[in-house]
Amino acid sequence: MKRFTEEMDDLVDSMVKMAKLATEMSNKSISSFCKRDVGVADDVINSFSVIRNYDTDIEKKAIRILTLYQPAACDMRTIATVLKCITYLERIGKYSKNIADATHYLKDKPAFEPESAISDMGTTVVKMVSLVTEGFIKSSVDGFDGIVDMDDHLDATMRENMTKVIDFIVAHPESAHVCTYYISIMKYIERMGDHACKMAEKVTFMVTGMHTEIK
Repeated sequence: MKRFTEEMDDLVDSMVKMAKLATEMSNKSISSFCKRDVGVADDVINSFSVIRNYDTDIEKKAIRILTLYQPAACDMRTIATVLKCITYLERIGKYSKNIADATHYLKDKPAFEPESAISDMGTTVVKMVSLVTEGFIKSSVDGFDGIVDMDDHLDATMRENMTKVIDFIVAHPESAHVCTYYISIMKYIERMGDHACKMAEKVTFMVTGMHTEIK
């Protein structure tokens, strides 16, 4: 029993470390883009291999626990939540890397209007991932009701600024290639928000034993 408890604690601790790294990567990627800081972008790019290793290692730990100990219902919910969430966290890490890669391309290119919206979207998504991580750590869903509003804000901001970018391309077709990066970055951030919502659903299940859907 002691060994099982130790392995469960290690599993949870690894998940928390992965979640904190994903939060850090998302925050740094937005910062690197807004400041055109390729040094910070490189930190994000280099961190992606770490987050992928977490994904693999945590999955192995979870399978080992399931195979050896046949956990009770509450522990099973925790393990199921971990196995789901590491996939979402790896995706958040991937999108962060993509934004960091875009920073390298855009470092010498002029900024234009949607940049402030991207900064705002980035701040929102970091709050979402941080909130879900804190919920997992504390086994609590406090504040989760605000995730829907934050996700709606991401969607609305993306739609509004996507229109601005497209209008700009129509007026300035020579800008199309650069503008495509802005569109991609907004979409990456929006997808990060979607993954944070899915994580919130899984943590809610872990805490309450009830399935919920966050739209």
